Amino acid sequence: MHWIGNYYFCNKSGYDRKIMNTKEKILQDAYIVFINNGFHNTSMQQLVEASKLSKGAFYHYLKSKNELYKQVVNQYFLSFYTAVNWNDYQNEQLTIKDVTTAIERFYLNFVPKIISTTDSGMSKYYIMYFEAYNLLPEFKTIVQDFYENLKNILKKATDNTEELDKKATEIIAKYEGLLFLLAINPDLKIEMLLKQISE
Repeated sequence: MHWIGNYYFCNKSGYDRKIMNTKEKILQDAYIVFINNGFHNTSMQQLVEASKLSKGAFYHYLKSKNELYKQVVNQYFLSFYTAVNWNDYQNEQLTIKDVTTAIERFYLNFVPKIISTTDSGMSKYYIMYFEAYNLLPEFKTIVQDFYENLKNILKKATDNTEELDKKATEIIAKYEGLLFLLAINPDLKIEMLLKQISE
């Protein structure tokens, strides 16, 4: 089961690759500015300066702060959710262990990447997450659909035989709770927390 989105654009021609690589760099730099300052406390001037491009070059790729914010959220938040093709798993005979192992692999990859982007670790990510949740209606829909699909996969697990809703909710809450612990205590390590809940 693959939970991680592809963060990189792919094109055939060298010219297209150059264009997309420049845009990727703008998105990456903007993500760091947004996650540290928030949408409302970020100006276009700050975003242009972070990109190290001229204003004209910057506006060639992105025309407004709203457009840039939306693309940053799509790439660094929603890609995790939209990368999963739930139809691939509808007919698979998955166990709870299969699903939780996939979740743990995802966390071991995802958390270090997030922590490396800001001195405040997961707390800043959470702040931007809920900011986007409130600012972008499609964000809310995609996230809600993701957790509903994940819950359904857990309910259909071959070894989930009693109180299906309760068991699925408990598992999701357990793993999401780890992210909250990391947000309020940045000294904790995801590897240690995953080991603790598996013992």
